[in-house]
Amino acid sequence: MDIRLWRSIVKKRTLRSLVSKEKKIRQRGGKPKYKKLAHKLFNLFEVIAPSRIILAKEVSYDLIVFKKELEEKAKLAAQSKSRLKLSFRDTEVIDAAACSLLIAILDTIKSQYSSLKFHIVRPKPKPADYRKHIPYDVDAVFCHIGLYKLLGYNYTSHSSQENVKCWHYVFSDNTDGKITEPLLRELSQMGVNTKGIYSSYIEAVANAVEHAYSEKVPTSRRFPLKRWWMLLAIIEGKLSLFVCDLGHGIPNTLEITQEPDLLSKIWNLLRKKIGQKETLATTDSAYIKASTLIKETRTALEYRGKGGADIRAFIDKTKGSKLIIRSNRGKYIYLGKDKRDFLRESKYSIDGTIIQWIIPITESES
Repeated sequence: MDIRLWRSIVKKRTLRSLVSKEKKIRQRGGKPKYKKLAHKLFNLFEVIAPSRIILAKEVSYDLIVFKKELEEKAKLAAQSKSRLKLSFRDTEVIDAAACSLLIAILDTIKSQYSSLKFHIVRPKPKPADYRKHIPYDVDAVFCHIGLYKLLGYNYTSHSSQENVKCWHYVFSDNTDGKITEPLLRELSQMGVNTKGIYSSYIEAVANAVEHAYSEKVPTSRRFPLKRWWMLLAIIEGKLSLFVCDLGHGIPNTLEITQEPDLLSKIWNLLRKKIGQKETLATTDSAYIKASTLIKETRTALEYRGKGGADIRAFIDKTKGSKLIIRSNRGKYIYLGKDKRDFLRESKYSIDGTIIQWIIPITESES
């Protein structure tokens, strides 16, 4: 038997014993004797979320530690049939990119351990804030998008912040275009012309399922859930659309899912432009950029558009738009104006991919 599992079983039995003794003491009219110790044991499976859950600027160490601890303690709690205490008490800030990742992580945990129960500690109430660009009310966001409901709680929020009401998400294990119809309706009601972006994000969704979890890629990771998640948010007057998966990541799938001759041409092209022959093919961000230059997909399904080229083409023709792709340790930013782009590397990996389109609503209205 695994030593960690054995320890958790012993501690759970001890906790039950302490609770039983506590009840007998109270029945006799005595003072609580084991309350503090029992509370300490209960917190054995407690995960405390960081004060800032963010991905917009970089992959923070705190976020990665939180992600790993959440996955590890969820496994131990499920094995010992204990509740997992998830505390957002100190969480003050969350951005949309990190929120899409958090949804994916928790949904995967729920699917992997169907009998696991959660104990949720909600974020502290936020005082009234009348600034123009106010931070998101984390509790209101979790209520609105259904994150609490995912964990078994029907919490509600009285927040009236407009920057919270616009958050929505959907998920699926399929690539059928019909699965995004609810999101298309939501976008249309907001006055956003969905015709131009349809092929782009359908392709991203298709790749998430077709390539992200490919069995052809050698790995020690397990994928209990092969799913994609889509999050919609309005951020400072712009539409941000996120497609997230927790698969291998683009750097690990590109050379396996694409033809060698095509990739060879792309690498040669990038080396001429960047002039980094030795390091280009070893950075995750370079692999991401290469993936956006592929002009044809490996299949001929009509709803998939023309692959990575479609993603860039939409940005090229939509003034003020932006494409951001995070995959494993890499981050690629593409600005349509003059085809400018930026490559960034992180010390830490998100173990998956998040594709983000930023679209000015005023420019996207029909």
